[in-house]
Amino acid sequence: MTQETRELFDKFTAVIRELTVLAGDIAQVEEAKAEAASLRHHERLDGFIQKEQAQILKLRGLEQHRMRLAGELGWDSLAFRQILERADDDQKRALTPLFDELSRQLDRLQQSRKASEQIIQVRIHEIETAIAQQQGTSYDNSGNTTPGASPHVNKMKDTYV
Repeated sequence: MTQETRELFDKFTAVIRELTVLAGDIAQVEEAKAEAASLRHHERLDGFIQKEQAQILKLRGLEQHRMRLAGELGWDSLAFRQILERADDDQKRALTPLFDELSRQLDRLQQSRKASEQIIQVRIHEIETAIAQQQGTSYDNSGNTTPGASPHVNKMKDTYV
Protein backbone atom coordinates (compact mmCIF):
# COMPACT_ATOMS: atom_id res chain seq x y z
CA MET A 1 0.00 0.00 0.00
CA THR A 2 1.43 3.38 -0.97
CA GLN A 3 1.82 6.19 1.55
CA GLU A 4 -0.98 8.15 -0.16
CA THR A 5 -3.31 5.14 -0.05
CA ARG A 6 -2.42 4.55 3.60
CA GLU A 7 -3.27 8.16 4.47
CA LEU A 8 -6.60 7.91 2.61
CA PHE A 9 -7.35 4.63 4.38
CA ASP A 10 -6.54 6.15 7.77
CA LYS A 11 -8.85 9.07 7.03
CA PHE A 12 -11.55 6.64 5.89
CA THR A 13 -11.34 4.60 9.11
CA ALA A 14 -11.40 7.82 11.16
CA VAL A 15 -14.61 8.87 9.42
CA ILE A 16 -16.15 5.43 10.08
CA ARG A 17 -15.29 5.83 13.78
CA GLU A 18 -16.88 9.30 13.82
CA LEU A 19 -19.99 7.97 12.08
CA THR A 20 -20.24 5.20 14.68
CA VAL A 21 -19.99 7.62 17.60
CA LEU A 22 -22.48 10.01 16.00
CA ALA A 23 -24.99 7.22 15.28
CA GLY A 24 -24.76 6.25 18.97
CA ASP A 25 -25.23 9.88 20.02
CA ILE A 26 -28.31 10.27 17.82
CA ALA A 27 -29.72 7.01 19.19
CA GLN A 28 -29.20 8.34 22.71
CA VAL A 29 -31.14 11.51 21.85
CA GLU A 30 -33.93 9.39 20.34
CA GLU A 31 -34.08 7.32 23.52
CA ALA A 32 -34.23 10.47 25.66
CA LYS A 33 -36.93 11.88 23.39
CA ALA A 34 -38.96 8.68 23.74
CA GLU A 35 -38.59 8.78 27.52
CA ALA A 36 -39.64 12.43 27.70
CA ALA A 37 -42.71 11.75 25.56
CA SER A 38 -43.68 8.68 27.56
CA LEU A 39 -43.39 10.67 30.82
CA ARG A 40 -45.40 13.53 29.26
CA HIS A 41 -42.49 15.96 29.50
CA HIS A 42 -43.42 17.53 26.18
CA GLU A 43 -41.56 20.74 27.00
CA ARG A 44 -38.26 18.85 26.71
CA LEU A 45 -38.91 17.57 23.20
CA ASP A 46 -37.97 20.81 21.44
CA GLY A 47 -34.47 20.74 22.91
CA PHE A 48 -34.00 17.12 21.85
CA ILE A 49 -35.27 17.85 18.35
CA GLN A 50 -32.89 20.80 17.94
CA LYS A 51 -29.94 18.71 19.12
CA GLU A 52 -30.95 15.91 16.79
CA GLN A 53 -31.18 18.28 13.80
CA ALA A 54 -27.62 19.49 14.41
CA GLN A 55 -26.41 15.90 14.68
CA ILE A 56 -28.16 14.93 11.45
CA LEU A 57 -26.44 17.80 9.62
CA LYS A 58 -23.11 16.57 10.95
CA LEU A 59 -24.03 13.03 9.91
CA ARG A 60 -24.71 14.19 6.34
CA GLY A 61 -21.36 15.95 6.19
CA LEU A 62 -19.51 12.89 7.49
CA GLU A 63 -21.32 10.63 5.05
CA GLN A 64 -20.33 12.87 2.13
CA HIS A 65 -16.73 12.81 3.37
CA ARG A 66 -16.87 9.01 3.69
CA MET A 67 -18.20 8.67 0.15
CA ARG A 68 -15.46 10.92 -1.25
CA LEU A 69 -12.74 8.96 0.54
CA ALA A 70 -14.27 5.64 -0.55
CA GLY A 71 -14.21 6.88 -4.13
CA GLU A 72 -10.56 7.86 -3.86
CA LEU A 73 -9.78 4.40 -2.49
CA GLY A 74 -11.55 2.76 -5.44
CA TRP A 75 -14.61 1.78 -3.40
CA ASP A 76 -17.03 4.22 -5.00
CA SER A 77 -20.69 3.23 -4.44
CA LEU A 78 -19.79 -0.02 -2.68
CA ALA A 79 -21.57 -1.39 0.36
CA PHE A 80 -19.46 -2.29 3.39
CA ARG A 81 -19.53 -6.01 2.55
CA GLN A 82 -18.35 -5.25 -0.97
CA ILE A 83 -15.53 -3.10 0.40
CA LEU A 84 -14.42 -6.02 2.59
CA GLU A 85 -14.41 -8.30 -0.44
CA ARG A 86 -12.06 -5.94 -2.28
CA ALA A 87 -9.87 -4.91 0.65
CA ASP A 88 -6.50 -6.50 1.30
CA ASP A 89 -5.96 -8.57 4.47
CA ASP A 90 -4.64 -5.68 6.59
CA GLN A 91 -7.54 -3.47 5.55
CA LYS A 92 -10.04 -6.25 6.29
CA ARG A 93 -8.61 -6.69 9.80
CA ALA A 94 -8.97 -2.96 10.43
CA LEU A 95 -12.37 -2.51 8.80
CA THR A 96 -14.29 -5.56 10.02
CA PRO A 97 -14.64 -4.47 13.68
CA LEU A 98 -15.36 -0.88 12.59
CA PHE A 99 -18.12 -1.96 10.23
CA ASP A 100 -19.55 -4.34 12.84
CA GLU A 101 -19.74 -1.61 15.49
CA LEU A 102 -21.21 0.89 13.01
CA SER A 103 -23.83 -1.68 12.06
CA ARG A 104 -24.73 -2.22 15.74
CA GLN A 105 -25.07 1.51 16.34
CA LEU A 106 -27.20 1.96 13.22
CA ASP A 107 -29.48 -0.89 14.34
CA ARG A 108 -29.77 0.75 17.76
CA LEU A 109 -30.59 4.05 16.06
CA GLN A 110 -33.32 2.45 13.95
CA GLN A 111 -34.89 0.78 16.98
CA SER A 112 -34.78 3.88 19.17
CA ARG A 113 -36.14 6.06 16.36
CA LYS A 114 -39.02 3.63 15.79
CA ALA A 115 -39.86 3.54 19.51
CA SER A 116 -39.68 7.33 19.76
CA GLU A 117 -41.98 7.81 16.78
CA GLN A 118 -44.53 5.34 18.16
CA ILE A 119 -44.66 7.01 21.57
CA ILE A 120 -44.91 10.48 20.04
CA GLN A 121 -47.74 9.32 17.74
CA VAL A 122 -49.64 8.02 20.78
CA ARG A 123 -49.19 11.36 22.55
CA ILE A 124 -50.32 13.29 19.46
CA HIS A 125 -53.43 11.13 19.30
CA GLU A 126 -54.14 11.79 22.98
CA ILE A 127 -53.79 15.55 22.43
CA GLU A 128 -56.02 15.45 19.33
CA THR A 129 -58.63 13.51 21.28
CA ALA A 130 -58.57 16.03 24.14
CA ILE A 131 -58.89 18.95 21.72
CA ALA A 132 -61.74 17.24 19.88
CA GLN A 133 -63.60 16.68 23.13
CA GLN A 134 -63.20 20.34 24.09
CA GLN A 135 -64.56 21.38 20.70
CA GLY A 136 -67.56 19.10 20.98
CA THR A 137 -66.18 16.57 18.54
CA SER A 138 -65.68 12.96 19.38
CA TYR A 139 -63.71 10.05 17.96
CA ASP A 140 -65.32 6.84 16.77
CA ASN A 141 -63.78 3.41 17.27
CA SER A 142 -61.71 3.82 14.06
CA GLY A 143 -60.06 7.01 15.31
CA ASN A 144 -62.04 9.27 12.97
CA THR A 145 -63.55 12.51 14.19
CA THR A 146 -67.30 12.80 14.41
CA PRO A 147 -68.57 16.40 14.27
CA GLY A 148 -71.24 17.49 16.68
CA ALA A 149 -71.60 17.30 20.39
CA SER A 150 -69.45 15.01 22.44
CA PRO A 151 -71.25 11.89 23.60
CA HIS A 152 -70.78 13.17 27.15
CA VAL A 153 -72.93 16.25 26.57
CA ASN A 154 -76.66 16.00 27.23
CA LYS A 155 -78.65 16.83 24.13
CA MET A 156 -81.76 18.94 24.48
CA LYS A 157 -84.80 17.86 22.50
CA ASP A 158 -87.36 20.15 20.99
CA THR A 159 -90.66 19.56 22.73
CA TYR A 160 -94.01 21.12 22.17
CA VAL A 161 -96.30 21.69 25.06
